[in-house]
Amino acid sequence: MICLYDLFNEDFDKNGNVVLMPLECKHTQVAAGKYDLTIKHPLDRTGKWMHLVPEAVIRAPIPEETIETAYTGMDVDAYKVTTDTAQLRETPQAPTPIYYPGWSSTGDYSVGSKASYNNRNYVCNKWDASSGQTQVPPPNNPWWTEVPVKYSSGGTILANLKQDNEVYYISGPTSGWYNVATPYGLEGYIQESQLTYSRHLSPAETQPRTIRTQLFRIKTVNVDTKSRTITATAEHVSNDMRGVLVEDVEIAQMSPANALARIEMKAMMDYRGVIATNMTETTDGTYTGKISGKNLLYCLLDPDKGIVASFDAAYRRDNWDVFVMHKTNTDRGFRLRYRKNMLGVSWNMKSDGLVTRVVPVAKDEDGSELYLTDGGTQWVDSPYINNYPVIYMERLKVSGQVGKDDGTDTETTWTKETLRAEMQAKAEERFSIDKADRTVHEITVDFEMLGDTDEYKDLKGLEQVLMYDTVIAINEEIQMSVSVEVTEIEYDAIRKKITALKLTNVNEYGEKNVSGFNVFNNSITGDKLTDDAGDGIRDEAVDEAAKYTNQKALQAVSTSKNYTDNEINSYDSSIKLYLQQNYQPL
Repeated sequence: MICLYDLFNEDFDKNGNVVLMPLECKHTQVAAGKYDLTIKHPLDRTGKWMHLVPEAVIRAPIPEETIETAYTGMDVDAYKVTTDTAQLRETPQAPTPIYYPGWSSTGDYSVGSKASYNNRNYVCNKWDASSGQTQVPPPNNPWWTEVPVKYSSGGTILANLKQDNEVYYISGPTSGWYNVATPYGLEGYIQESQLTYSRHLSPAETQPRTIRTQLFRIKTVNVDTKSRTITATAEHVSNDMRGVLVEDVEIAQMSPANALARIEMKAMMDYRGVIATNMTETTDGTYTGKISGKNLLYCLLDPDKGIVASFDAAYRRDNWDVFVMHKTNTDRGFRLRYRKNMLGVSWNMKSDGLVTRVVPVAKDEDGSELYLTDGGTQWVDSPYINNYPVIYMERLKVSGQVGKDDGTDTETTWTKETLRAEMQAKAEERFSIDKADRTVHEITVDFEMLGDTDEYKDLKGLEQVLMYDTVIAINEEIQMSVSVEVTEIEYDAIRKKITALKLTNVNEYGEKNVSGFNVFNNSITGDKLTDDAGDGIRDEAVDEAAKYTNQKALQAVSTSKNYTDNEINSYDSSIKLYLQQNYQPL
């Protein structure tokens, strides 16, 4: 049934406040992109249509699929978390108290001096060494004020765990720590005192999660009295993470699992669902980037900086729970063949984005450009470079500067050797992950599922195709025989049939899906501009400010927060005053 739940409903297992009887109900799912539902309902006399309001939730069926955990089909021991304050850490290291230098009974103390006494920290707020008074320990007020003891961060926190969360045993306990993993493979350490044995799980119990229905939150409603219908469009409820902002977070050379955990840790409020991944191995590549003031949806799905695009991962959704998974590209035997179930095909090939040689560039200690070598080869070549008559070079900016923090949450800084290794890796990822060195094939097929026809209805249960599946498309007339991936599905929830598929070579040729990403306010930001483009915009603003003193000019210069003294002095007095009052010099 297709059900509707009122605004503040929290029980989505029941049939909802209203069971709808729609004229149409279709949803479209794009790989790592939009997941929308459109419903058309009559203006019925019972008033069901009146419940279709923005932010209400609709439950509708989808093609049944499964999500495998990292431990599907395995024997594991499960442990339960016993407290709401448990934390999964990257290393078995708890926070330790940080004390100031110990108290000394001799020597002078000035205001602001810090000392520890009896495992407590104090700061000196009054002291006159010339008074000849006997030195006294910190607790003697009013000379000393006690300050709270701070703690070291300990091992990096991978995830905050809740009471009764289940984790899987790997080893331990060792020195009071268990090495464990979440069901989706995020591995780390938790203190022995925060766990209790729960049960043993057999392979039959560690089965994939089955998905049958999904929830969609209404975003737009249109009432048409002429046709006496109401049309509502809704987004998948996992898009609720668009409302969760992330604090500034800098990630350096982290695996997919650790990068996701770091981003979730920096969320300014809790997200309702689980964000999980089975991509834990460094062989999947590493993520390096700085994310500032974005939301969780951006962090996952942005085609430039998002985790999913960075690792060419499968993005699966089960209501509020989302999963960044290895692409399995399952071949279920579904074939598209001309004059059988293929009614027609559009086959486009393009090479306008080819890159076969990458020149990675970072910054040396003095701010100058750093290349892969000091005088030798400056680039990384594609293994397919000889497949094309022309070499196509690309300049790739890699974040990092020699001598600066490498973003690994340690005291280490970039050296030429470590930064060049990062530059080499990022250049290779343009070929191994982005597939920038391949011709792009775009294939659109007009087809009909044989199981949906009267003649072959007995095949309905055997014929199945899901997102990210591999399909073989064959058309002898144009000599086409290609392996393609399902990247978009349109499903009729009333007739229970797939009405449209989009198939591309995204797995083979690396065409990233940009149009499917849900664009929202402020999504086009400075981080999508090259350095040269940014400098050009800033220069235009400075020129504008130098010519005029009107409000438009002042708005133009406000695109940057920093100006040098020389720049400020070059303006006339009115703009100079404005800049001095509103911006800090470099």
